Amino acid sequence: MLFRRQVWLIGLLLAAAACSRKAATISVSPPKAKIYGIGRTVRLSGKLLDKKGQPLEEGAPAWSSANPAIVEVDPGGRLMAKSEGKTLVKATFEKVEASVPVEVVDVKSIEVSPPSARLIGPAGTQFALEIAVKDSKDRVLPLKPAWSSSDGKIAAVSESGMVTSVGGGTTTIVAKVGDLQSASEVRVSIQPISRIEIHPATALVRVGDSQKFEIVAYAADGRAIEGASAIFSSSNPAVVKLDASGRASGVASGTATIQAVLAGTSAQATFIVN
Repeated sequence: MLFRRQVWLIGLLLAAAACSRKAATISVSPPKAKIYGIGRTVRLSGKLLDKKGQPLEEGAPAWSSANPAIVEVDPGGRLMAKSEGKTLVKATFEKVEASVPVEVVDVKSIEVSPPSARLIGPAGTQFALEIAVKDSKDRVLPLKPAWSSSDGKIAAVSESGMVTSVGGGTTTIVAKVGDLQSASEVRVSIQPISRIEIHPATALVRVGDSQKFEIVAYAADGRAIEGASAIFSSSNPAVVKLDASGRASGVASGTATIQAVLAGTSAQATFIVN
């Protein structure tokens, strides 16, 4: 009889101890959030912890946004970006609360140029990709994407979008900003290049018009290889706007030299804007 009473008392004490456990803190994951794009979502999760840091099996925090015009939050912790800006999202349970800083960045699209490229030359040959990140009003944003190559044994890519050949084959170079991404397919051919030509050698355009410069590479045996990618530059950016693919647009009247560099060889063309 005494044994049963002791067991009963122990069970009662354990139950009382369990009931006495209260939430001391709320652990929110992630501890801060950055949402790229109006209308995009991120989910927060909140765990109730006792004073020893142990999770409680019962109970869930309530969620609220300090500025619903920037971020709305539903009862399950799902955030919806409404406009660009910064705010706080609060998780509350009884007298315990935790705040999460949230930032919304207005990003609508991301575009890599050119969408495909042919990189010809010895290992280590380079060319540059360009990125255009735009907001919901089609304004270009000064955001730097995270670059990656699907096959680093074919080509590597730097933080600035410079692609460097490693071995023959095809790889995909991806630029990513938040959940948005764009890519360029790069075909790599490892072979020596003796010289290159740029066509046309001279271009005459009006302000606002453009001219696409093409590269012809020549192998060691004199064979012409068309469609090669190169690094383009302009001697006078005030006269010409030049993109990574070699398209030059007239900005103001004047003359500029367009230079293309591939595998240590170079070629020049003249660009005249009336």
